[in-house]
Amino acid sequence: MDTKKLLQKSGPYILVVALFMVISVIYFSPVLEGKKLQSSDGMQFKGMAKEIVDYREATGKEALWSNNMFSGMPAYLTSTLYSGEIFSKIQKSITSVSPPVIILIFSLTFFFILCISLGISVWAAFAASLAYGMMTFTFVVMVTGHLTKAHALTYISLVVAGIMIAFRKNKIGGSLIAALGLTWMLSANHLQMTYYAAILVLILGITYFIYAVKEKTLPDFAKTAVFLLVAVLFAVGTNFSRLYTTYEYGKYSMRGQSELTLNGENKTSGLDQDYILDYSYDLGEAMTAFIPRFKGGGMSEPLSTKSETYQFLVEAQGAQGAKKIVEGGMPMYWGSQPISGAPFYFGAVLCFLFVLGLFLVKGKDKWWLVAVFVVSLLLSLGKNFSMLTNLMLDYFPGYNKFRDVKNIIVIQQFSMALLGVLAIKEVYGRKISSAEFLKGLKYAFGITGGLALIFAVLPGLAGSFSGSTDAQYLKMGWPQQLIDALIADRKTALRADAFRTFVFVALAAAGLWAYWNNKIKAQYAIVLWVVLVLGDMWPVNKKYFNDGHFSSKKEVAAPFQEAVVDKEIKKDKDLYYRVLNLNNPFADARTSYFHKSVGGYHGAKMKRYNELAMYGITPEMSELVAGFKKPESIDSLMKTLPVINMLNTKYYIYDPNSAPLPNPYALGNAWLVKNVKLVNSADEEVTSLNNFDPKETAIVNQRFEPVLGNYKSGSGEGEIKLTEYQPNYLKYEAVAGGGPQLAVFSEIYYPKGWKSFVDGKPTDHIQANYVLRAMVIPEGKHQIEFKFEPESYFIGNKVSLASSILLLLAIAGYLGYVFKLKK
Repeated sequence: MDTKKLLQKSGPYILVVALFMVISVIYFSPVLEGKKLQSSDGMQFKGMAKEIVDYREATGKEALWSNNMFSGMPAYLTSTLYSGEIFSKIQKSITSVSPPVIILIFSLTFFFILCISLGISVWAAFAASLAYGMMTFTFVVMVTGHLTKAHALTYISLVVAGIMIAFRKNKIGGSLIAALGLTWMLSANHLQMTYYAAILVLILGITYFIYAVKEKTLPDFAKTAVFLLVAVLFAVGTNFSRLYTTYEYGKYSMRGQSELTLNGENKTSGLDQDYILDYSYDLGEAMTAFIPRFKGGGMSEPLSTKSETYQFLVEAQGAQGAKKIVEGGMPMYWGSQPISGAPFYFGAVLCFLFVLGLFLVKGKDKWWLVAVFVVSLLLSLGKNFSMLTNLMLDYFPGYNKFRDVKNIIVIQQFSMALLGVLAIKEVYGRKISSAEFLKGLKYAFGITGGLALIFAVLPGLAGSFSGSTDAQYLKMGWPQQLIDALIADRKTALRADAFRTFVFVALAAAGLWAYWNNKIKAQYAIVLWVVLVLGDMWPVNKKYFNDGHFSSKKEVAAPFQEAVVDKEIKKDKDLYYRVLNLNNPFADARTSYFHKSVGGYHGAKMKRYNELAMYGITPEMSELVAGFKKPESIDSLMKTLPVINMLNTKYYIYDPNSAPLPNPYALGNAWLVKNVKLVNSADEEVTSLNNFDPKETAIVNQRFEPVLGNYKSGSGEGEIKLTEYQPNYLKYEAVAGGGPQLAVFSEIYYPKGWKSFVDGKPTDHIQANYVLRAMVIPEGKHQIEFKFEPESYFIGNKVSLASSILLLLAIAGYLGYVFKLKK
């Protein structure tokens, strides 16, 4: 094929991708000024990863362990680079240009590829991709800083495209596309989104298997399945290092099974059930996919000067004051979740096309998409549909490792978008009779338009418009009249959005009717579709992700400013000590940005440390905070906080703008104890922490008794001192007098990587005081070292490198074969 013909053939595809780029850059136009997204979770990440990034920049190596949050934890799920993952490096080089822009381009482009693989015309696929890519979920998760979540989602389309191609026409080519999509999805590093994508693929596979049995094409199905299984192995292999380390750590993280039996009714083999189901949808929340402010919108919705809330506030605040308050955002959300930043709106046009697809599309693709829709909708209800949810939590592997179950709507919106596209294919290809089309159009418009019109006329059917947070506002001193005004505004918002939805549905239905009856040409019908999609989604998305969320590179690079308390603490030049911020420490990455923190911010803390926070740190912290009311008793109170003191908490932060509170009772980096208290269970370990002297006694589970050997107790004579510190390496000088002594180290115990040495010889260490390390030291003077060298990381990198090379060779070989055939 000559160059001219090649350009003619590929030109429309190149133009579509170029348009996707233009649309993405226009939406995120501040990037043209060099600005970057400044998000809450993005700021938290900077705090979480500070020590790891600093170590990488200083040494060029990976620390793999971080001590700046939760007293120490593996860095795998914070910031770790895997040298063997070639495809991940390629991916990062692209996404680092501007994450929001690239993520939107990927979302649009990969869905476009899926549409083309299904035989959709270029410009219909363009319009369909806009409908999918502009759904609010992607924008909402990006603006909060969950870029890995949004990024991972983009590859669902590529994976499904590969599967479709493999089953329909090209087993090898489709499998390689699926392998590439899954490889990059795993590299995006959001396992929850990958897990939900796996549920989608499982439903697809079961449906195709049933049809293969019915159609007697099982051998061909089996061949394709084998090719796709090889694709999965390629993808897992290329990401083996991150998957292996994550799997290994998962058993010790809060997503692993607890050894405690306290509060057993709330336990699963993963996260606690309440934690998993806290953010569950109800049917009203599900309606926000169709009518955005069905549940009021977000926790900070701007209102106009025509609102009831403004009218109430103007009397007390004046016109300007009231305007500033309502335009700054009011708590309009009244759903059942604890909080909500924004509704996950799919789009009126897309929902209409999905319902149309239920009537016009036939065959196995319809049924697997409907099954995905139903399953994901029911699972998103979480605790509000406990029969299915409990079944999944108890018996479906891995389901209890993830919280915020409503996020499974990502495959619901995908299934709705794809079925809507298949409906358009039927209409634009005129593959159905006029009677079928008109019947489907009538039912789709009647259901969607009718539903919207009902709530536009009778918004009270949605409920009381009073949320659980209203009671909190009343306790805070808000007058009942203000709450009543908010309720009236919520009702008005639902009515307005329902009518808005009806208009978009009516215009979409009219456009399809006009095309079918030759009133407008196909290209004008597509233009109308594009205008409706952008007119519907753009203003809704801009409400929640707009230019105001971007900041200069300088501000993004340094998200936290040193306060008075930080400067004072940094004057202490000791090698290593910890700081406890008494203001919500376990959702705080700011302290981790400047210090080694007892608290932190992370969704996968170590299981035992999370339990220590619950049963030890938090109760002691509450005592200390209460003690501030009697300053004269603070010193004696600090002495009686065994858990906090054994964590070497040298400073407390109470007020960032004041000096820190020094803790003279912090036990230091390590110390020698006299007594060992052996206990039989984790329950005994954690409850024993309530009343013990960590300076004198170490609490040890009996499973470590063989490591202790003949050691029963010691005199505590001698000393031990930290002489060298790196995140992944610690060196101590110790002198043990009067026989062997048990040293307790104020370091978090993690057996999968931490190796201990005495005078250069490998020596076992044990777990003590529920989370710390301990070791028997022979009499005399010794050098003690701890090195973090997890085999999972180093072995995993070798497997990843080999797999990446094999996948590259497979892709290159296949492309060479195709080129040779065409030539």
